[in-house]
Amino acid sequence: MRLRHIEVFSAVMLTGSTNGAAKILNISQPAVSKILQHAEQSVGFPLFLRSKGKLVPTQEALQLQRELTPFDEQLRRIRRLAASLSQGSARPLRIAATPALAHHLLPQAVARWCRAYPQSSCELSVAHTREIEQALLLNEIELGLTMRPVSHPNLVLTELRSCGLCAIAPARWWPDKLLKRPLRAEELTDQPLITIDAEDHLGSILSNWIEDAGASPKSAISVQTYTLAKSLVQARVGIALVDSFTANYPPGVSDIQVRPVEIASSLNVYALTQHERPPPQTAERLMKFLRQVC
Repeated sequence: MRLRHIEVFSAVMLTGSTNGAAKILNISQPAVSKILQHAEQSVGFPLFLRSKGKLVPTQEALQLQRELTPFDEQLRRIRRLAASLSQGSARPLRIAATPALAHHLLPQAVARWCRAYPQSSCELSVAHTREIEQALLLNEIELGLTMRPVSHPNLVLTELRSCGLCAIAPARWWPDKLLKRPLRAEELTDQPLITIDAEDHLGSILSNWIEDAGASPKSAISVQTYTLAKSLVQARVGIALVDSFTANYPPGVSDIQVRPVEIASSLNVYALTQHERPPPQTAERLMKFLRQVC
């Protein structure tokens, strides 16, 4: 017996008719009758007796059903698994993101993802780019998110979107007329600047920008995350140069001011996945929302 024969046979045994089997298999009644006839031909004996419009299983069919019961249960489990995989709910999607993305961009994308695919689930973690690379190589996560361009033979880097650079300062730091005017590096001279670690991708860009302009800010505090830089600005410690996600999320914050930065460089948001293990469908769906979030 072929798999299709077994499916139809089990459906007829369950419902007692070809019409009932056709409904649960989502095929036509004539198709059920034809497949059932082929099944009987393949085994060499009748499976059902036709009596007053009903199908009565033969003794051979009853014995066959007992042997097929474990197979039917396994087939149902396979169908449930396939349905779960199509909905992205078979197992949680494991994601690691750098702090700026984990605290600002990622939550908005995950919120949309959960509304669109309520059966999906995920495990979120915060890590630096090198830690994300290691987690991918060790199969500890399926998706990494970073703003640092990574080059590794076993990892795939996918650009998702661009990201601007902004200057942020405590409220009333700059006159309102300056808020739409891009900040020039020279304006940082003698200003209390909270710097980003120069080993960070953004930190390196900003350090070179300031050095090339010959500016000399007062940099007494250096941090490793943009979120921490923003918190220090909110505490009125000084000003900082951060990505636009950190600067503008959540919108309408009244304790800081935001200005664009007059710099040619920009940042990109990248998805990192393993070369030999393509991302699951759930990751592809989340990446779509990461591209769309404003």
